[in-house]
Amino acid sequence: MSWLEGAPGHRKLALGLISLVVAGGLLGGCTSVQPLYGSIGSTNGNGVLTHLRQVDIEVAKSRLSQIVRNELIFDLYGGEGSPDPKPGYKLSVRVNESNVAVGEEKFVDLPSAYLEQLNASFTLTELATQKTVLNGTSFANASYDASDQRFANVRAQRDAQERAGVVIADDIHTKLAAFFATRP
Repeated sequence: MSWLEGAPGHRKLALGLISLVVAGGLLGGCTSVQPLYGSIGSTNGNGVLTHLRQVDIEVAKSRLSQIVRNELIFDLYGGEGSPDPKPGYKLSVRVNESNVAVGEEKFVDLPSAYLEQLNASFTLTELATQKTVLNGTSFANASYDASDQRFANVRAQRDAQERAGVVIADDIHTKLAAFFATRP
């Protein structure tokens, strides 16, 4: 009788240990994993953080773009504005919105819930060469409830826009960090 023919519990344990050893051996070859904001592999210490601090964010042309810009300033520079007097990159962000009624009050045919949809497109330009080095898009949705009060509806819509703007800014920040992680 072999060791795999023993009790059913022993067989499951043995097969589990074998699969764990095999998975460990396969994953042991994954040595190219490194921290996104760490200093491994960069020659100047904090490569991604250094590049992120060299991004100048274009002045916003709308209230929604300003929401995204403010969040990006906080994400990229910690809220202190561009710390680099000579930025190496320029980020331009355009935000569009749509507002869709997704719920309706029974018997009165009035919307009771809305979905605020923001779509953003961004372009990162290297200032030294004036070449576009990264294009991308991002989107976010935020819902809000409508009431009989006009001011409450306006405030709820703005809150939804701000929530969606934060999501878009975080997404753009992550895409920029991933892009700079692959650059020397």
